[in-house]
Amino acid sequence: MGRRGAGIHRRLTVIAIVMVLWGAVIGVRLYSLQVVQSADFKARAIGQHERVLEISPRRGSIFDRNGNELAVSIEVDSLYAVASEIADPEATAAFLADVFDSSAESMESRLNSDRGFTWVKRKISKREADRVRSANIRGLYFQKESKRFYPNRELASHVLGGVDLDDAGAGGIEYKYNDLIAGPPGKVVAMIDARGRSFHRLEQLPASGENLTTTIDQTIQFIAEREVARTIAQTRAVGMSVVAMDPSTGEILAMANYPQFNPNEYGRFPAENRRNRAIGQNYEPGSTFKIVTVAANLEESLTTLDEVIDCQMGHIDIMGHRINDHKPFGLLSVREILQYSSDVGAIKLGMRLGDQRFADYIGRMGFGRRTGVDLPAEERGLFRPAAQWSNVSVGAISMGQEIAATPLQVVNMVSMVANGGTLYQPHVVKRVEDPLTGRVTETRPVGQRVIGEETAALLRDALQTVVADGTGANARIPGFTVAGKTGTAQKIDPRTRAYSFTAYVASFVGFAPVSNPEVAVVVMIDEPVGPHGGGEVAAPAFKRIVEEILRYRSVVPDAPTAPPRSTDDDPAIPVPAVPVPQPDLREDMVGDWEVVDVAVRPETSVQDAGTDGGTGTVRIPDFDGLPLRRVTETCMQLGLKCQSGGSGFAIAQSVPPGTSVPWGGTVQVRFSTTYDRSIAPSPVPAVRPNP
Repeated sequence: MGRRGAGIHRRLTVIAIVMVLWGAVIGVRLYSLQVVQSADFKARAIGQHERVLEISPRRGSIFDRNGNELAVSIEVDSLYAVASEIADPEATAAFLADVFDSSAESMESRLNSDRGFTWVKRKISKREADRVRSANIRGLYFQKESKRFYPNRELASHVLGGVDLDDAGAGGIEYKYNDLIAGPPGKVVAMIDARGRSFHRLEQLPASGENLTTTIDQTIQFIAEREVARTIAQTRAVGMSVVAMDPSTGEILAMANYPQFNPNEYGRFPAENRRNRAIGQNYEPGSTFKIVTVAANLEESLTTLDEVIDCQMGHIDIMGHRINDHKPFGLLSVREILQYSSDVGAIKLGMRLGDQRFADYIGRMGFGRRTGVDLPAEERGLFRPAAQWSNVSVGAISMGQEIAATPLQVVNMVSMVANGGTLYQPHVVKRVEDPLTGRVTETRPVGQRVIGEETAALLRDALQTVVADGTGANARIPGFTVAGKTGTAQKIDPRTRAYSFTAYVASFVGFAPVSNPEVAVVVMIDEPVGPHGGGEVAAPAFKRIVEEILRYRSVVPDAPTAPPRSTDDDPAIPVPAVPVPQPDLREDMVGDWEVVDVAVRPETSVQDAGTDGGTGTVRIPDFDGLPLRRVTETCMQLGLKCQSGGSGFAIAQSVPPGTSVPWGGTVQVRFSTTYDRSIAPSPVPAVRPNP
């Protein structure tokens, strides 16, 4: 028993050890499968029985400062297919190819996808959806998605930007604030059986993104864009920019450019059209930069406005280089150097400062660095440190050469003069609101004092003289004091690398009224054909823009001369058509989202509108059925202030047609994208008041 029992005991021990080891191996394996790799196996199982389609996020709306819609999201149909349910993939592919103007091969490859659950085409037009629905093909299903829509087409397009095919921001505010505007995407989950057939579907709707209220005023933007169209037609320039700013806050009221684009068809326009020239194009500011030269001298107490300087009959030699003035001036005061835009006088003032001190002031006034505006792709301008200046640089820079700036930098600089010496950071978003939590974030003005109030006051006085009796005479506005400066700069010829004698940039920058500046505006015209001086072509555009803005905002004249003329004696100047490059848009591309800029029906024309015998009153027109742009333009012509709500066609107005109101009065008009005369409109439109 001893030996035999010992053998049995050893065998049992070995078996026990083997069983323990085997159990340990099984335990480790089970732990690996059920704990370590469980997520992976679970994902595989779900992948075999679930198909997921992501739904575009619903972007928040963008409004102008008065609550008018600039960008909204609308619901449209997207089409997807469950391949296993389609009885005849070849015939179905041929049908879909005809509906969507695509190739049958590409459609058939989608229908034969091994995923079994795939998009056919997203965000289709109503006409396309109706054709597919009428065919009643099993295996084809619709899903509601959001599509970005810009009800005013080109209006403020460079500020708004656009979205790409996935509804992600692709320019302007849409890109800069994409993380806020774009809400989380939704999704559709379909349960698939072993044969690939869908037997259950779950839908998770996307949440809305945050809403933005901009500093843009839709009416002022329209005024600026209309003037851009007029000026381009008259000058045949290759480009143009207008920026209107509130000088006391840095809020941008309007930003218009040529060429422009329709953000509803963002991808169909060339990149040149989509470029925001107001912040993305550098140009030599020319004589508008003399404001900086004089400002630095006044701030450093190196001169006074009444000091007389010998302008040497139009020429000056600097280190062997002769610079000629545009006219042979003799003795001029510093005020007159600005008034008549003497290059020699500006050069002499610049040389007093010296390179480094001059460069410091230029930087403090916002040149050579980005303004920090909340828009993408801003240029910083071109400005070299003083250590890199040549012997003649101080002279060239004094009159606006050897330096480049954006239109926004120039209007920001003159706004600093208008408000008393504070350089504000420009911005286009005024408020951000989260519709889910109700949280509101306001943008507060951020500024830095650059020059003293006394220096700013002297500059305002001198710049007023430029308009009253100098090169800016074409910017005069009856009844208002206006300050500003003209600029005419030669462009660099890319072939010769020298200044061109045929290509110029004409500009004017200024503000009004001088006593209490309401708005600052810069007008930059790139390569006008024919007359090319800033005083000839840019100043008149400035005058028309600012005059209408002051009238729209009911600003009280600070230099009244006579009551407003009857509009019967001051007919509107027709604006010629502008040859803006347009994409080839077929009706099915535009779909059902075209609601603005349509032809006005004969029965909705404006009748019996005008002033009453020069008494300072205006008869209210009948706006019923008119598109927003037509209503806005009519109000501008009549001297009325229009507060609009909604978009599309006018359905109600606060003042009955034919009623006489004082010149500069306000009428509220409500618009709707659905116009139906059989529906009685509300007597008073529900519009949001001005902030």
